[in-house]
Amino acid sequence: MPGGPAVPPGCWHALDAVWGSAQRVRLVTGPPSLVGDSAQIRSIHIVGVIPDSENPAKLLLVQNKDGSFTFPGGRLEARESLAEALVREVWEEARATIAPEWRPVAATRIEYLNRVPGRIHRFHPTYLLWVTGEIAFLSDEPHDDPAESVIGRRVVTAEEAVGLLDPLEQTVLHSALAARGGAGAS
Repeated sequence: MPGGPAVPPGCWHALDAVWGSAQRVRLVTGPPSLVGDSAQIRSIHIVGVIPDSENPAKLLLVQNKDGSFTFPGGRLEARESLAEALVREVWEEARATIAPEWRPVAATRIEYLNRVPGRIHRFHPTYLLWVTGEIAFLSDEPHDDPAESVIGRRVVTAEEAVGLLDPLEQTVLHSALAARGGAGAS
């Protein structure tokens, strides 16, 4: 579709993409209320703010193997709660711990546009939940991402983050900063 897919009413961003070599998906991002059934949430990511009383707060990003940047997080494992998955993923990818108070700020609906042989989708569509919260601790030990997709982390200002993130994640960042009353922006 020229210019990408139409953005559904009430949503902020829509994008068609190819994951891997063959999985075509449509990603539609909007408010957390986009999620109809929380059982369909398969991934959770945090717009993690590192508070600093003397300077503008910073944000935690992770860098992928392809050089792109994103917010830490990932897929839920079997019988894992959202909180358990978030804590585990942020530790694995960024060697960071999060404060227990976090809140949803956006959701991305993942629509699978084709069937890939050998790929099983328990739910269709599935959702990625974006949350915001504070980073409580950054460890100096090297990360050990079992998925081998993250190669490092970076602490940046909100303005630097906008320059590093793709448009979908920029939209999520703006939503998170608005939910925090502008915290993290300088």
